[in-house]
Amino acid sequence: MSGLNEKVKSSVSELASPGDHILMAVSGGIDSMAMLYLLKGLSKEFGYELSVAHLNHLARGAESDEDAKFVANVAKELSLPCYVKRINVSREASHLKTSFQESARIIRYQFLETVLSSIDGNKIAVGHNADDQAETVLMNLLRGAGLRGLAGIPPKRGTVIRPLLNCTRSELKLFLDNLHLTYREDSSNKQKKYLRNKIRLDLIPVLKTFNAGISGNLAGLAEIVRDE
Repeated sequence: MSGLNEKVKSSVSELASPGDHILMAVSGGIDSMAMLYLLKGLSKEFGYELSVAHLNHLARGAESDEDAKFVANVAKELSLPCYVKRINVSREASHLKTSFQESARIIRYQFLETVLSSIDGNKIAVGHNADDQAETVLMNLLRGAGLRGLAGIPPKRGTVIRPLLNCTRSELKLFLDNLHLTYREDSSNKQKKYLRNKIRLDLIPVLKTFNAGISGNLAGLAEIVRDE
């Protein structure tokens, strides 16, 4: 676990400062729960304040409601302020005239920025990791992206910071499992109607037969392109 903690500590040293008020976007899944516990563990050392936000998309019925309750309960156990909102993203998607996933992304960030402003916060932490980075690079490549697309997800953009971008999903899961910390499983992550899921479930496993470290290489490519 020391390796993971050191990676996150290094990222936090570049992304956060003493006196920051960081709003963590917590879905209840592996990535965001690991971020919640890791940032909480480093908060005294780095001198920042933390709050939690969760958007219930109302997309999976009782499962979505249970996610919201789970996040609120964990935040309470950790004595962290928690802000939860329910929005019917499927209905809003028809107004935005975009896909469900894109609508969810737009609405989620609008919600986070609104909460951030209401609490006088200055940064929003999200749980994107190295595997998300690799998937994003492949998505952009398949869509015919140029260098900007190959640069992938930046560690920081505006008020948004991504302290887990150098950590793999398997590292984060192992961190939670070793400490017996629970998390929620999102059943929609297995639905191949979404391009990102198809890349994660179908394409990357095939690419790994050629290069087992393909995800790390793609994340490294994104970092090189961003530097260039």
